[in-house]
Amino acid sequence: MAHRASIGATFVLLSIAILGGCATRRPTRPTNGVTNDPPPSVKKANAWYIESKPLDSGKPISCSFVEFDERGDYLDFEQHRNAYNKIKQLATNGERLLIVIYLHGWKNNSQSGDVVEFNNFLVRLANSAFAKDGGFRVHGIYLSWRGNSFEHALDTSKPSFSHTEDVYGQRIVDRGYARNGKLGWLLWIPEQLSYWNRMSVAENKASGVPLIRTIYTLGYVAQRYNDTNQPNRVLLMGHSMGALMLEKSFAPASLSRLTAEWPWDDENLVKQAKANPLPFDLTLLVNSAAPSIYAKEFFEFMAAHHEALRRDNVLGSDSPLVISLTSTADWATGKAHPAANLLAPFYPSLWRKYKGSDFILTKGDAAEKTEIRQAYYYARTPGHNPLLVNHWVVSPPGEYKAPAETNLLHWNLTEMPLEGSEAGIFFTAPRSKKDSVHAWQLTKFPPDTNWSYYNGIKPISVDPDGVKAGYWIIQCPKEIIAGHNDIWCEQAIDTYAALIHEAEFLRNVNPQTSTN
Repeated sequence: MAHRASIGATFVLLSIAILGGCATRRPTRPTNGVTNDPPPSVKKANAWYIESKPLDSGKPISCSFVEFDERGDYLDFEQHRNAYNKIKQLATNGERLLIVIYLHGWKNNSQSGDVVEFNNFLVRLANSAFAKDGGFRVHGIYLSWRGNSFEHALDTSKPSFSHTEDVYGQRIVDRGYARNGKLGWLLWIPEQLSYWNRMSVAENKASGVPLIRTIYTLGYVAQRYNDTNQPNRVLLMGHSMGALMLEKSFAPASLSRLTAEWPWDDENLVKQAKANPLPFDLTLLVNSAAPSIYAKEFFEFMAAHHEALRRDNVLGSDSPLVISLTSTADWATGKAHPAANLLAPFYPSLWRKYKGSDFILTKGDAAEKTEIRQAYYYARTPGHNPLLVNHWVVSPPGEYKAPAETNLLHWNLTEMPLEGSEAGIFFTAPRSKKDSVHAWQLTKFPPDTNWSYYNGIKPISVDPDGVKAGYWIIQCPKEIIAGHNDIWCEQAIDTYAALIHEAEFLRNVNPQTSTN
């Protein structure tokens, strides 16, 4: 009887945890009809717009929030309106803006610890020599969806919590939305099992018109209210399932604008064509949890975009518009995703077989005879698909002395050599007092051809022209990103800076003749 009672009590507790622990479907930062900034009576932990105290640069940082429901519609339309009006207001008041638009991933929302880490990232940007020297006001937009079916875990002991609380003068997340610390462990298993449900929402429901509308409205407002001599800068970012949502929304929405730039040998159009006509300087996807079938489709378009511009020698044709960066240590996208999609070969919608010669493998008899199941792409994420990865971050041969200045973000973003024998060499901060500054190099040559090639055949992605497609899919080692959620560490941010610098440099040079 005691055994039965124990089972019954456990069942009751688990039921209470599951039923009582469901995350809210309402906005957690409601405007309540207010069309302007939050009044002082609204705590920053519940506000749709937050602004810090002035930092070392003399400027504050700020962050707007826009929340979306399970079907991708606005939870509170005034959040969207306030977000783009805030950019317009700051720009027309004479501020030069460095804007980061960010879409979070699984297990997060507008009240999770990711909000704190993102704002801590904004602080680091604002305190960098790059932002100070450029006179930038750093402003973030946190795009939120119901990434967790349950109340999220919240670790308030991290230094970033106390740091952002000091910067903003208040807490910026409401702990009332987090789960109970004592019984929270009961939600761990059902939270893991929510993967398929949350993936379905991100892939098939939430990536709709409102999300696209907000992303492009923010980008074009920043571009329109702009000083051409000191332009605003816009970075679009997505992490995990947030990267999947961008690939399902931003990518298709961009095709028309990109295709409109193809000159088709028209001399007048050649003079006007832009390699990047989008309102984002760069789109960065980190540890993408997207099934790589979408990356395949987008990569093929971006390869065509590159070729359409390169043949007419359009300036900046070799520059990436989108970079997907994945760590080899990302267990969630490298191991868990294939395991969760183990049954993909049995889905009738994935029964198709591609010929290797269908812009997958380099031309030849072997490619013509090779077949690749479509499920192969669905069961792998972009950064773990040998047929798609086209760049790698590796330790360079030889020894390289770290720059004398300690601000590696600034050096990678502005001083990193992009021509000559040290081209593409950048540095990341040490992870501990025992470590030293680490040198890295971005390369298009696979460090392990056995992994990169398919049945001994070279993929198009590492072909001389393939590596120059406007969609770079990069693998980096664990020393840069130690795991799935380690995207705001100093080493990752130093790497983002180097990638942004590389993309900017290529945007201002003529396309190069293909060599390998």
